[in-house]
Amino acid sequence: MVDALPGAESSSLFSDEEKAVIAASAELTRTARLSDATFDRLRRYFDERQLVELVVNASIANLNNRVTDSFAAEVEPD
Repeated sequence: MVDALPGAESSSLFSDEEKAVIAASAELTRTARLSDATFDRLRRYFDERQLVELVVNASIANLNNRVTDSFAAEVEPD
């Protein structure tokens, strides 16, 4: 299913809620912020607390990736 993430918007493998989360996660990764349109889309599925949790978790994952990339750290050895 991970291989389907790049084409998630047009995939039948994901629900509309999952597509909203995938799109928001990608936007946070690219820009470190969410557009009003993306926030409005997420609000259809999540309350305020859940939105905070989603943004914080995606941000922590991005922070972790940036730190490990900066040090060329091997997280999962081949």
